[in-house]
Amino acid sequence: MTPAALRREAARRVRGEVRAARARAQAAVDANPALAKARRRRRGRRTATVAALLLLLLFLRCEGPGAPAPPAEAPTAPAVTPPRPTAVKPPVTRRPLVTSRRVERPAFEPPARPQAPWLDDFRLQVAARSPRLSRCFVGAERPGALRWTTLVSTGTGAVGSHEFEPLGPTGGLSEPQRACLEAALSSPPYGLARAPGEGLPQRVSLVLEF
Repeated sequence: MTPAALRREAARRVRGEVRAARARAQAAVDANPALAKARRRRRGRRTATVAALLLLLLFLRCEGPGAPAPPAEAPTAPAVTPPRPTAVKPPVTRRPLVTSRRVERPAFEPPARPQAPWLDDFRLQVAARSPRLSRCFVGAERPGALRWTTLVSTGTGAVGSHEFEPLGPTGGLSEPQRACLEAALSSPPYGLARAPGEGLPQRVSLVLEF
């Protein structure tokens, strides 16, 4: 025989001896009651462990993300109480304590007061004093206007109680300007035609421009 064949033959004999030794050991274990009982216990524990693992896997599969969620209960609509009708009270009509009736009356128009006959003469005489009045505003920055209100005595032609009111952007008067205006407007007295029945001083307003 060749060396390779010898080696294969030797390996077969070794495997046969191993199988025979394993069979004898198994027969000895089966013949020993204590070893057989311990072996059955180990086998039972393995079976129980495998069963527990299978139950755990089934439980995890049922409780996993893919498990269907329990159906949600439909919301219950709240009870609606119908509004109670409110009694509307009729409006109370009150009678006026005093009854009045409108009486048509003719419109009242005050009689037009005739212009004093001396007023035009007074305006002309004031205008004739313009050169004297203009000297009161020498050095003024810009032209302006004043409202002059005074009391005129038609009997003597004297004037008094002077009031000067600036118009528009015109500034107030200084004391020298006021004194100059009063002197130019007061002296000399005015020559006025006195109307019958006019004896008391009368208030007159004129606008002076400079």
